[in-house]
Amino acid sequence: MMTSAPDDPAETVSDRLLPQHLADLRASGLSDDQILRCRFRSLSDPADVAKWLRWSERKKATGLGPCLAFPFYDPAGTFLDYVRLKPDRPRALKKKPVKYESPAGVPNRAYVPPGTRGALTDPAVPLLVTEGEKKAAKADQEGFPCVGLVGVYGWQAKRAKDADRRAKGPRELIPDLAGIAWAGRTVIVAYDSDLARKPEVRTAEWHLAEALMAAGAIVRAVRLPDGPGGTKVGLDDFLVAHGRDALVALIAAAEPVTNPNMAPVIVIGTDEHRVNEEATTALSTEPDVYERGGLLVHVRETAAEPDSDEVVRRPVGAPVVRELARPLLRERLTRCATWKQWRGSGENAALEDAHPPDWCVQAVHARGAWPTLRRLDAVVTYPVLMPSGTVLTANGYHRGSGLLACLPPDLAIDVPDRPTTADVTAGVATLLDPLADFPFETPAHRAALIAGLLTPLAWFLFEGPAPLFLIDKNVRGAGAGLLADVVALVVTGLRFPVMSYTNDREELRKRITTLAMEGERLVLLDNLAGAVGNDILDAALTADRWKDRILGGNRVYDGPLHVVWFGTGNNVQLHADTSRRVCHIRMESDHERPEMRDGFRYVNLRAHVRTNRGKLLSAALTILRGWVLAGRPTHGLKPWGSYEGWSDVVREAIVFAGLPDPGETRIALQTAADRDAAAMADIVAGLARMDETGRGLTTADILTRLKETTPIPDWMVDMRAAVEELCGKLDGRALGYKFRHFARRNFGGRMVDKSDAPHGANRWVVRDARSQAETRNRPQPPAPASAPVPAGGHGGDGGHVSARSGNITDSTHRPEDATPAVGPGGHGGDGGHVSARLGNAVTTPGEHGGSPEMTNSGGHGGDGGHVSARSGHTEKIPDGSSERARVNGSGGHGGDGGHVPARSGHTEKIPDGSSERAQVNGSGGHGGDGGHVPARSGEPEAPAPRKRRYGSNPNRGTPLDPIGGGS
Repeated sequence: MMTSAPDDPAETVSDRLLPQHLADLRASGLSDDQILRCRFRSLSDPADVAKWLRWSERKKATGLGPCLAFPFYDPAGTFLDYVRLKPDRPRALKKKPVKYESPAGVPNRAYVPPGTRGALTDPAVPLLVTEGEKKAAKADQEGFPCVGLVGVYGWQAKRAKDADRRAKGPRELIPDLAGIAWAGRTVIVAYDSDLARKPEVRTAEWHLAEALMAAGAIVRAVRLPDGPGGTKVGLDDFLVAHGRDALVALIAAAEPVTNPNMAPVIVIGTDEHRVNEEATTALSTEPDVYERGGLLVHVRETAAEPDSDEVVRRPVGAPVVRELARPLLRERLTRCATWKQWRGSGENAALEDAHPPDWCVQAVHARGAWPTLRRLDAVVTYPVLMPSGTVLTANGYHRGSGLLACLPPDLAIDVPDRPTTADVTAGVATLLDPLADFPFETPAHRAALIAGLLTPLAWFLFEGPAPLFLIDKNVRGAGAGLLADVVALVVTGLRFPVMSYTNDREELRKRITTLAMEGERLVLLDNLAGAVGNDILDAALTADRWKDRILGGNRVYDGPLHVVWFGTGNNVQLHADTSRRVCHIRMESDHERPEMRDGFRYVNLRAHVRTNRGKLLSAALTILRGWVLAGRPTHGLKPWGSYEGWSDVVREAIVFAGLPDPGETRIALQTAADRDAAAMADIVAGLARMDETGRGLTTADILTRLKETTPIPDWMVDMRAAVEELCGKLDGRALGYKFRHFARRNFGGRMVDKSDAPHGANRWVVRDARSQAETRNRPQPPAPASAPVPAGGHGGDGGHVSARSGNITDSTHRPEDATPAVGPGGHGGDGGHVSARLGNAVTTPGEHGGSPEMTNSGGHGGDGGHVSARSGHTEKIPDGSSERARVNGSGGHGGDGGHVPARSGHTEKIPDGSSERAQVNGSGGHGGDGGHVPARSGEPEAPAPRKRRYGSNPNRGTPLDPIGGGS
């Protein structure tokens, strides 16, 4: 019996319900506990059926068979003596089955599930309103307070009728609903998915919204997606198929309810701005028109196999964003508004139906900005993780994110609310299972494939772009295309959209613009061959927005570029700048003909993935959600420039799941893929052996040696091939350009640099790159107490001996008298016959003995001798002096010394009548002039030869001997 008395705690659902009724309730996702709390039960006795339906004819009740009964209770839990029944054998009324029977002759009541009753008096609690008891009970079970109506007009109190028996008067809430605290409460109306196809249901929804808004509620509506084959879906069906998080996302995207019968009337006039504004506002009610990148667009499915001239070859059924052409816009404007125009004059003037004028269609189409229209950021055909950690599975437009979800209705996703470590581990095992037969070179390359699969699912968790995922292999038939299809089939359920790569910059730019406009989410550059990479591709790989002129006009697309790029090929060669934008997925097969292999775990892998897509997607989403809910832990991974956002999410999630860092594949790829760098490494190695003296060679010297017709050693053969690879031919100008481009770049511990030769053509020398780093990190000793040591700036060159860095000793007439002086910091000034870049210079006194020395450290040197000093401290050397003085400057550009103009700092003046020399040290700018020879770039010619010595300069390195050691 149905009563307000407490339930028997020993009673089970099987005691209350017939098997078919219990199965019905469980199909709606109701737990046994919720069924017991709601007190649902079966009625088998026709007398009980007739009693609760208030039918006088028992025979009529007998024809219904057993019925599932839904008792109604008030907010206090008191039974209302009102029961609705769902018969096993519904009767027909007007040739349609009556699925639910309500008591005859009594007003409608509202169904309030047990968990919702306490929320009715608190307007701060949002409330769902749906049609039917099972739907309300399921929402209540999932934590959504919900009221069930007995029909789409079950909320409405009985209205009076006029003489024609038409209802009249205001539409008011039934007492059960009128007693709820509505003022300020957010209410979400959730009718069945067929609402859009039934104008009468949309009208009922609008009237309900009007009544609730009149009571002070804030009313929104959700649009439930259809089920498989367009079948109707109720709130309970949706929760069973998609879960609680999907409803949370759907509620977040709920929109105000609009009157379906109130299309605006637009009166055509000469005030075109008004007409255009009204047309734009009306257009915003169209459910399939959006704004994207400054264009009006709509979404269509690919209906047939693509033409050969299509930019992207998409599988049938794939959604694509298309610009709304003017004829289609005209059609939409007639659907969303009623167009009128005054005709006639005087008393005969009347508003008559009209077509949207061409000038209005063109103006609306060309606006470029439509604030009232919905912004379309992306179309997704698969579940994605939102920044909150929720999994978006609900179809429809989501206003907050600008996403349009178009998931297959039969896709079942099962992601734990709070994934455990065991759930994440199981998810990894599930994803790795179909990859078992692919010959990944290392586990990191396999992890890179998983990273590629997770990236589109995690795209809206991070800002910025993602790298290109290159599936590279050593031999044809290793399965790169199949592996790419595994990713696409798991993510989208379809094979990859394919775009042909071209090195033609303009053509590639046009193709990328088309991709961006059409909202493509995944693209495969298939069968890459030749050298891959240019500035256009590099720009696309480091951008998530794209701006470009649209082909065939002056309009510009300026919008999202949400493409996850994949590529396949055999031993793909990448240009240097492109290689750092690639996550490498390398396969190495030791089979001569890998396509002939057998013994696979899954003979038809594509069919296996299609069948298990839901399970595989759930596994991938479990990994991501587990990482998010674990607090987004980090693992100290090395940064990946340009992809910081992606790296902070996908790489971290991969390592969190126990897989290797996919970023480990970068270095090997860049080393193998950078042809120029590889060629340069061979040239550097060859130059180190060719330059036996370590003094450097000109490019002409190098090519002369390489062009020798006599037998040359193997290393020179390799070097010549590398020069031809790098420059296209044995060309001195091209080789010099490459040397300048790669100067001081580390190639296996060596680097090429200009030599310190004081004059003539550029000479190129190989230095030890490691000594550069060591010197840079080596602490400098303090300066002598007696010598002030300024800091900063770059020193200039002067004199005869070039000492780039470190503690330099200069041999002059009496090397035994040399006394070192050391100063730290900056770049030292050059002076006299010693050029010291880092300020640790040693000057040798003249033959009459030395005066105290001051060591300059950094800054820009001042002027010495008889000339003015632009900056720094200077000491003038008097005429006829038998001593010399060391002058140190700091700041500015070195001035002039003696009788010689010095561009930057360092001059040696031989004073009139003096048997000694005076040394002036400055620093800064470009090297100054020394002696009587002007030196514009810091390396003056000496008046007398001196022995050359090298210091440990952190900017230059040291020359190498022919076999690569330091000098």
